[in-house]
Amino acid sequence: MASVDSFSNWMDLIQEISKSDGITIGTSDLVKATGVPASQLRYWVEQGYIKPVEVPNERSRKYSYRVVFRVRAIKYFLDNGFTLASAMERVNQFRNLDVQLQNIIADHMEDLKIADNGDIEISLGSINNGSAELRLSIHDGQSKFWTEV
Repeated sequence: MASVDSFSNWMDLIQEISKSDGITIGTSDLVKATGVPASQLRYWVEQGYIKPVEVPNERSRKYSYRVVFRVRAIKYFLDNGFTLASAMERVNQFRNLDVQLQNIIADHMEDLKIADNGDIEISLGSINNGSAELRLSIHDGQSKFWTEV
């Protein structure tokens, strides 16, 4: 059995655990997780704003875990005075940005190290024609980018 200290394949682990396939929750759990009433969720499904997951032999609706974030984002904009149509525009813009940022990090992450104290350091590859390396550190929830020559 490998020790925690010898584990170094963090990038594969991150890609594996961030997959959303097969993770579903029911309507009552979605209500609890977001604070949005079931009647509002049904309306959003009818309007195509959120989509339940097709689960064979299930009568009740199930949602992917990504829908939790989508519903929370919609609610955030509604709670801040946006109309539903305007909230959806912003949520869709954010979704595109979110996917692009995930892809950028997944595509460019070359190394990830986690210190005993939980600090994280990520190498995002070379920049400036290979003369420097872009790095990201995360300490106590605060992130910092820097270059290393």
